[in-house]
Amino acid sequence: AVVSTQSTGANQTLYGIKSDAVRYTWASYFIFVPLSSLIGDSTILIASIKYRALKLHKVIIVIIQHIAACDLIVSVTFVIPRLSSLFADKWVLGDHLCYTFSYAAYYFFAVSTLLICTMTSSKLFILKHPLQSRIWSLKRAHLICAAVWI
Repeated sequence: AVVSTQSTGANQTLYGIKSDAVRYTWASYFIFVPLSSLIGDSTILIASIKYRALKLHKVIIVIIQHIAACDLIVSVTFVIPRLSSLFADKWVLGDHLCYTFSYAAYYFFAVSTLLICTMTSSKLFILKHPLQSRIWSLKRAHLICAAVWI
């Protein structure tokens, strides 16, 4: 269900935007989301990789890092193209990027959901089998996350 605005006209009909106040509200939302994602996710990545500030199980930390990276990608592939089309009042990135960004948004939403499910399942396994979870390595955690990404 990819919608290109090149043939349908302006965002006023595509998104149902009828006034400038609504457009500015959506624009401020689409500016706030990537900025908060950039600040929050980069803080998580820097704190966990450089400073080792998170005192959690090493597998959980790896999964949290992957979730933060996926969230950064979602903010780029989902929010920023919509922000540009909102400001230009039409889709300006072409049909090819319209399909690519739509596919990427659905893909990264699914990856994000599966990574959260992986983290929850890992927490359950760590709680149910604490002695077996001690032998989990970082390589195994990255392999699990790689399987989710694929």
